[in-house]
Amino acid sequence: MRDMQYYITHPKIDAHNHLNLGMQYDAYLAWSGVPIPDFPRKMNGLDEMHEIISQYTRPRCQDANDVKTLITMSIHDAIADGVTVLEGSIDISFLAHFKEDVDAFLAMVADLVESNKSRIDFRPELGMGKTYDKERVARWAPVLMQSKLFKSIDLYGPEVEDGIEDFLSVFKLAERLGIKKRAHVGEFSDAKSVRRFVEFFDLDEVQHGIGAAGDDSVLRFLADRKVRCNVCPQSNVMLGAVPSLKEHPIKRMMDAGVPVTVGTDDLLFFGHTVSRQFFDLVSCGVITESDADRLLAEGL
Repeated sequence: MRDMQYYITHPKIDAHNHLNLGMQYDAYLAWSGVPIPDFPRKMNGLDEMHEIISQYTRPRCQDANDVKTLITMSIHDAIADGVTVLEGSIDISFLAHFKEDVDAFLAMVADLVESNKSRIDFRPELGMGKTYDKERVARWAPVLMQSKLFKSIDLYGPEVEDGIEDFLSVFKLAERLGIKKRAHVGEFSDAKSVRRFVEFFDLDEVQHGIGAAGDDSVLRFLADRKVRCNVCPQSNVMLGAVPSLKEHPIKRMMDAGVPVTVGTDDLLFFGHTVSRQFFDLVSCGVITESDADRLLAEGL
């Protein structure tokens, strides 16, 4: 059986990485000086995760320099894992750390792309939380998207339909600008919600989407539309979305013809790189080595 080094040295994509939480815990601890007790650990869903964010990580990020440092750490840890294409999310809320200076914020993003281009193809994504100030999103998102620095957008937060209409104009603009459209759905919600989000926003990709595995017709729908699902198996296990890695539905999705990648989600919280997840999925018999090679190739 192949060792993990095989997967580390294999070119690959991480298409689901929240860059403010995308680094190894040891790197974060060395920078922050703020230990998080009993960490990383399994959590009782997103509520417990957000409690830790509110208590530990969000208060530590105070200014623009902190934002850049966090993102830089995440990019460097992706490089160390052999990631060659990083489609990483930079949350729109961090513009507030730049005192709403859009030019300074965009300059940071451009510098991160340029300074790392010899080692990784970094494709910034504009992340938007559903619970964030909608007036700020409406004001900032069009300007940031028109910069052409952001190659995709992602909507995350509670996986419910309530309120999604508030973001439709942003997704319509993304379509006109040729920006890839993504949203989080189907980690804790069902197949019906996955289909509803894809249809409502005309999504190109789904972040997670594992709920679709509960309905063959939705899997066919995703396969027919070639909607890629950027799944994060370790995140799904650690948050209790699936009982165990052996029971993860990634193989069912692949066999149905749904395009799939393996992402880290929040490496700080879940502790497993893309390479480690491939190694574990093969070791547990969830996918074969041939399946892993196929996912690695198709992701790029």
